[in-house]
Amino acid sequence: MNETLLEIKGVEFSYEKDTKFFEKISFSVSEGDVLAIIGRNGSGKSTLVKIISRIINNYSGSVSYAGKDIKNYEHKEFSRNISYLPQVFPAYVNELKVYDLLLLGRYAYIKSSQLSYSNEDVIVVNEAMEVCGVTQYKEKTLKTLSGGERQKILLTLSLVQLDIAHDLKGKILIVDEPLTHLDINYQYETLSLLRDLNIKKGLTVIFVIHDLNLALKYSSKTLLMNKGKMVDFGDTQKIISQENINKNFLVSSELVNHNNNTFIHYNDI
Repeated sequence: MNETLLEIKGVEFSYEKDTKFFEKISFSVSEGDVLAIIGRNGSGKSTLVKIISRIINNYSGSVSYAGKDIKNYEHKEFSRNISYLPQVFPAYVNELKVYDLLLLGRYAYIKSSQLSYSNEDVIVVNEAMEVCGVTQYKEKTLKTLSGGERQKILLTLSLVQLDIAHDLKGKILIVDEPLTHLDINYQYETLSLLRDLNIKKGLTVIFVIHDLNLALKYSSKTLLMNKGKMVDFGDTQKIISQENINKNFLVSSELVNHNNNTFIHYNDI
């Protein structure tokens, strides 16, 4: 059994005083897991991954990485081990060239005495571009790229930050709705890439996703949320059940097995 890498204990959070958005969420992620976080809109999925990523800090309870509270990590050390991939780029990077942006992903590795990027930084950026298939965009500015292309650059940036040229065991990539702006081909390509990085380099992946069939296909564990509560957590094949789907997503569905693959068929309401 793999070691516990991330542990969430009794996490509660409120956007408004005296109104709890979360109620004591507790679960753990083991090294090598691919965790899908599912639930209806407004269930708290994105808020949860922002807490784990240290974007939101005013919560109660604890979040620990490698046995240490995430609030106690120095910024660069945390960034070398956990990367959060948002749904969209901040507007201020639109004028940057892709290659220049990707080099910024090496911030956590730069020593105070360095005056420029090292050969190692260049090697990591080049490998990340090759793995993600974005080398052809390196001299383009972000504002000239399509939504899908920009999403691929975001993923590349996270892999630069996590140091893809080396072993990724013990490192976590957190992806908030990775399929935003992507057509069907890119959706499968992106999730297949994440799975390959998990298998070949030991990367632990946490992603928020709406498509339950893709969660079934690509995740090993699933966390189901509803109205700020953790409804269920465990192996994906157990959590994405007909009962859980129908009760928590308010649909009529059935699970179908075809050629040893399980998928969800939604019935007319």
